Amino acid sequence: EVGRCTDGLLFVLFDTPDRVQHMLWRFRDPECPGFDRDRARELGRRIEERLRRYDAFVGRVQEMADRDTLLIVLSDHGFSNFRRAFHVNTWLLENGLLALKRNREPEQDEAEAFSAVDWSRTSAYALGLGGIYLNLKGREREGILEEGGEAERVCRSIQKGLSGLSDPVSHRTAVRRVLRREEIYSGAYAADSPDLLLACAPGFRVSWQTALGGMPRGLFEDNTRRWSGDHIIDPEAVPGILFMNRTAEHDRADMLDMAPTILNYLGVARHESMEGCSLL
Repeated sequence: EVGRCTDGLLFVLFDTPDRVQHMLWRFRDPECPGFDRDRARELGRRIEERLRRYDAFVGRVQEMADRDTLLIVLSDHGFSNFRRAFHVNTWLLENGLLALKRNREPEQDEAEAFSAVDWSRTSAYALGLGGIYLNLKGREREGILEEGGEAERVCRSIQKGLSGLSDPVSHRTAVRRVLRREEIYSGAYAADSPDLLLACAPGFRVSWQTALGGMPRGLFEDNTRRWSGDHIIDPEAVPGILFMNRTAEHDRADMLDMAPTILNYLGVARHESMEGCSLL
């Protein structure tokens, strides 16, 4: 309702564009395994149509905002196609960094997950959407790696082996780079993050099985699910977008700068534990 909010902070989240792109990307990408040429005529432009609706809405809000109102429009990520899935734990297994118990083989069943792993011979494992963890002594229940030289050797081996990894079927780069925790995370809870994070190339993502600790046979498979668009790839390939109706001090904005910027505008002191700086 126009005029209801006259003071303070108003926050609005539009999550529909995210869901639409996840589910409908296959209708605009002829190379997607789930591409349906007949339905593409109907659904191939729905993503752009939805984004135009929000563009128009932002335009109306901008017209209504007075000179004293700070308007921020933010998308924290972009999107790309998700054609091929990469089994990270299977790669670790094939490269001697993860081991299975005697007579166990890679399984398609995600329920098996880590139950087949021989932790006494495992240096690293993958879990979640791109995270790789070292099997460290004193942190993991059955850790074998000493922090320092031994852990560093494993990190370097993974980074060297996975950075620039190519898909043998499409002959395209699947993993652009592998980032270390300290390159990405900071703050009080950084130690809870993965030791390494895969930055996949557009068209690729870690597999659904990898997210749950699974390790099917083979390194890659087609993504045949309806979830055909994603942003779990190299952030340089799907950058976020920031628009403000005020001039920023620089063009190197970070997500961590958003809260300090808003607090600065409202005249509220920033807490000492808060990271980032005001852009105003």
